[in-house]
Amino acid sequence: MPVPQKPPLNGRNLAEFYLSSETVKRTTLIAYARPVEEQQARILMYDPIRRIVHEYFASGRSSAVLGRCADTLARKQFDNPSFDEKWHKSNKSALAHLRNLSVPGTFCDTRVARLSIAADKVTVFSTVDFYGRFVPSAANSKERSVGVIVNPSGIKKRLPDQRKLWAQIESEVAFRAADAHGIVIEEVIYIDLMRSELQRFKGPRKRLWAEIVATCERIYRDWRDIRLKREGFGRETG
Repeated sequence: MPVPQKPPLNGRNLAEFYLSSETVKRTTLIAYARPVEEQQARILMYDPIRRIVHEYFASGRSSAVLGRCADTLARKQFDNPSFDEKWHKSNKSALAHLRNLSVPGTFCDTRVARLSIAADKVTVFSTVDFYGRFVPSAANSKERSVGVIVNPSGIKKRLPDQRKLWAQIESEVAFRAADAHGIVIEEVIYIDLMRSELQRFKGPRKRLWAEIVATCERIYRDWRDIRLKREGFGRETG
C-alpha cells in the first residue's frame, strides 16, 4: 500500500508538534508515515463552525448565520453514540463562544483562499479562515489588511506564553503563505474561540521562520527514516 509522499502539515499541527513532548512527536510522525489506508480517518470535529466563520464575519455577524448552523447541528447524527455526543457538545460550545465573542471592529472586502508555503522539503498549509480589511471601532485606529485565523477547539496549552507561541507559529505560516501568493496582509488576527482570546500579530519574523524551517527539516528527516524502516522491515514498533 502506498504511503504519503510528504508528511501532511498545516500551521496548526506544526505549532502543536513544535510544542509537544518528544514522545508525542514520535507518535505523530509514525502516524504520518503509515499508508493512507491504515491512517485513522480524520473527521473534522468542528467542520460546522469552520464552514460559517467567513460568512458570519463578512455579514456583520448576522444571527441568521448562527441560527442556520444551530439547525444543522440539531439534524446531524452519527452511528457512534460516544462520538455523536462529543461532536454535538463541542460544536454547541463553539457556537455559543462565537455568538458571545467580542471583536473591536468589523471586517470588509473579505475572501477565502487556500494557500500554502514551502518549508524545506515539505508543504505547509496556512490556517487562515479568510482575508480582508479590518476596520477598528476606535476612531483613531487605522484600517489594516488582515488574515483571520479562528481556532474552534482552542489552543491546548495551559500557559499563556505557550499559547502565544502557538498562535505566532500559525500566524508566521500565514504571513509567508500570503506573501508567496501575492496577498498582502499587515496583520494576523488569531481567535482562540474556546477562551474568547484574541491575539494580533504583525510580521513576518525572520527568526521565527528560521525556527519553523528547522522544525520542518526535522519532521521530514525523522518521518522519512520511520517510513523507510517501515517499508524495509515491516511494522514500525517504536
